[in-house]
Amino acid sequence: MAEAGQDDGGPGVIRSAFGLLELLGGLGRARLADLTRESGLPRTTVHRLMGQLAAVGAVERIDAHYRLGPNLLTLGRRVTPLERLRAVAQRPLIELAAATPAHVGLLVTAATGPIYLDVFLGRGRLPFRREPGEPAPSGSAGARLLQSRGRALVIDDGRSIDGVSCAAHALPLPGGDVACVGMTVPLPRLPRALLAPLQATTSRIATLLAAHPAEPM
Repeated sequence: MAEAGQDDGGPGVIRSAFGLLELLGGLGRARLADLTRESGLPRTTVHRLMGQLAAVGAVERIDAHYRLGPNLLTLGRRVTPLERLRAVAQRPLIELAAATPAHVGLLVTAATGPIYLDVFLGRGRLPFRREPGEPAPSGSAGARLLQSRGRALVIDDGRSIDGVSCAAHALPLPGGDVACVGMTVPLPRLPRALLAPLQATTSRIATLLAAHPAEPM
């Protein structure tokens, strides 16, 4: 997440600040040294950003530790569950797409059936392009998982679309609902080595969601 050399107020600073908030959300509370080590940012940058975040109530400092502040938690309660899921999952999904050749998607069940809540393009060229809000193909791994009863993982080796493979891992949501993280590659068989990062990303999102569950308004 390191964004060294960015001007104050630039997009790099904003990404770094949100990255620190994400880390703090996952850790619960952390010292400056913890955030510096986990973020990869210079200690002076972390100290400056945490000071700015504390000034607006996004974080608060208790002794040597930081934690998310009341202003940020109050704002979070006003976000709808799907908006919150999309926001929490965004960075892990981006990192999964960057670390693998797969196209990555976050799927949920809507009134009309499984849809893509978010999509991040991978390196391989696919014969189609998915967009957020678009229905998931009925034979895809994601659609089959969301329509199943309690399956944790579904793999499709070219069954739905010839020459294209996909996999989906279940993402339990607070309240008992289920979403899923999916990946797609332009290959007749999904490389099984991709399943470990898929599962790790799904677990990371579930941990972030559970760290600070939304409260009813």
